[in-house]
Amino acid sequence: MSTLSELQSKKLGLLELISIGFDLYLKNFRLFLGLYCIVLPFSTLIILFSSLGASLSNSIVTILFFFFYLFFLIVILPSYTAAISIIIEGLVLGERPQLQLVIRRILSSILPLTGLNMRFGINYLLRFLLLIVPGIIYLINNGYYATAFILRDQRGKAAFEYSKTLVKGNWWRVFFFYLIIGLTNFGLLRIFEKILNNVIVNSPILVAVLSNALTGLVGLGVGVSGVLIFLNLEFQTK
Repeated sequence: MSTLSELQSKKLGLLELISIGFDLYLKNFRLFLGLYCIVLPFSTLIILFSSLGASLSNSIVTILFFFFYLFFLIVILPSYTAAISIIIEGLVLGERPQLQLVIRRILSSILPLTGLNMRFGINYLLRFLLLIVPGIIYLINNGYYATAFILRDQRGKAAFEYSKTLVKGNWWRVFFFYLIIGLTNFGLLRIFEKILNNVIVNSPILVAVLSNALTGLVGLGVGVSGVLIFLNLEFQTK
């Protein structure tokens, strides 16, 4: 049975979706690696700045880091999520996504996507700062806004409504997926840090950079399943 048929046939369990996602990831590793290598320099710079934070007393450098970090959160991360969504849907439909075409599609939609992410970030942060639980609820309900935008051309409020419609009745399912992602990345990071600390002596910054890079690469194999959940829920609500 093809991946598309499996997603269409029934509501799949999280472990099934993660297994399918990891299989797609491994079979198309070079494609995902190419995408990851585009994002890696940005995340590496953030790790370097964070690791050197104690020794960076220059206020200008601190301000520059702050704006760079905002740029990463507001522009790079949602673009990365949208690119993964395009690639996964293409693979599920039996296509052969080309990284250049994916990037071109993201760049053509970068302004509205950034606007959506700013709106999401502000609403999420306000709820999270007031009370943690409303922030978590908002995150789960609206987390598919970028995928809804890039795959279904849902713009503005419609992108958030589309996400909430899919998550409705499946809140705990999506919540546990986020939890699995978080625990997986946390566990991988600690494992890589422990291994690299034994291999690389007296270089905590290099250890931090390499362990975060490896965690992001391996964790991506699990993270791509989030798009499969989106597609699976979509098929089951039609």
